[in-house]
Amino acid sequence: MDGHSDLELVQQAKQGNLSGFEEIVKRYQKRIFYLAYRMTKDFDAADDIAQETFIKAYQNLGSFKENYAFYTWIYRIGMNLSINYIRRQKFLVREQEVEDFQRLVDSQMVLENQTQHSEEEERLENLKREIDLLPVDHRAVLILKIHENRSCSEIANILKIPLGTVLSRLARAREQLAGRIKVKRR
Repeated sequence: MDGHSDLELVQQAKQGNLSGFEEIVKRYQKRIFYLAYRMTKDFDAADDIAQETFIKAYQNLGSFKENYAFYTWIYRIGMNLSINYIRRQKFLVREQEVEDFQRLVDSQMVLENQTQHSEEEERLENLKREIDLLPVDHRAVLILKIHENRSCSEIANILKIPLGTVLSRLARAREQLAGRIKVKRR
């Protein structure tokens, strides 16, 4: 099955061949998990979201338009589920999430190497924290642009929003980050 295209595997799955869909899961489960984790910063939630993404994809294979890229379609499902999860978690205190993420980063850094963070690592961690504080819509486009290296038109397609909206959200996210980082440097 490794040599088959996504479209061939989707067609097989639509005809009831589960091994075709299993191959799709193998191809994309890590990418969908990491997308969900980057959005939620929660391993368990990311695992649940990844599983739910493939369940929804399987249940809705009939609505997949075969003239589009399958990965973009399933990626959109994962992104939407991640955004919905974040919106459901609004009752959580944002500072606690930042502290939990910082503890996770700190523990990983201690395990990886017992030396202090360099100034560059500290700036990177500060940037990650600031990205986490962005509104979810701005964070979503920024993560797709930076971490997934997606073009603006791909982001618009994944999120099903106009290209102009993607561009404005990217601009606003960058403005907010620049303003926050500038204030911290003073």
